[in-house]
Amino acid sequence: MTSYRQQGCCQSTTVGLVLPLALAAAFVVLLGSTSLFSLALLSRSRTRISMAERMRADQLRSAAQHFAQLATDSHACLLTWPSSRWNDLRSQCADADPGRLQQGLISEDVWSLIDWVPSGDTGRLRLSLASGARAAFLLALDPDGTAVREVGALRPLVRVEQERP
Repeated sequence: MTSYRQQGCCQSTTVGLVLPLALAAAFVVLLGSTSLFSLALLSRSRTRISMAERMRADQLRSAAQHFAQLATDSHACLLTWPSSRWNDLRSQCADADPGRLQQGLISEDVWSLIDWVPSGDTGRLRLSLASGARAAFLLALDPDGTAVREVGALRPLVRVEQERP
């Protein structure tokens, strides 16, 4: 038969192990849920960045399509020359307004022409948005005239920041 003293000794040892074990289990659950929450936030952030990049690419492509749409009729004459010479072509393209092809508006975003460089039946178009996004497109020209037949794939341009003195 066990004495009263021996029974009390064993019960106090068991009681002393339960609290640290419960705290350790709670800490593991808390750590796991914090990790899952962090992963969810990271995934959401990546999704938001990806969506912003797709929207920016869509705006740039829309700007290139707008340029192609404007480069018709009397303005199509300008496509045979680099944009750096457009202001000097008053006699060759009398009815063309170079300013019309140098800037436009796409859904509240202003696009600007960086440059246009023709090369036979194609040309390289470089545009920028007011937000700072820039891209280049290869445009296929119609062999019968100088209208744009197709706007090629977008090639993002890296924006180089100017060094501060």
